Amino acid sequence: MQTLVVPGPLRTKLGEPASEGLTDMFTLYHQIASERFERHLIQEIAGLRLEMHQGFAAIRQEMAASHIMWLRWSFLFWIGQVAAMIGILAYMNGPR
Repeated sequence: MQTLVVPGPLRTKLGEPASEGLTDMFTLYHQIASERFERHLIQEIAGLRLEMHQGFAAIRQEMAASHIMWLRWSFLFWIGQVAAMIGILAYMNGPR
């Protein structure tokens, strides 16, 4: 952290005790502002993590439902293909 220094002309106007008080005040304000910012940042990150967790859970459920749908359609497709091949083979080996 940078050390706060009261510029020379202001230091002569205010005097030594007031200048020290001014630097102490700004240092304390900086610490308080930093703590408030960190608390707010932690709250925002926690909210974001919760929102992401819920969003990813919804995506997982949607993917699972989609996966089941694709398995059903694939199964129906392959049943259709087997039926078509049986039909073609039966036609080719038909009455002679």
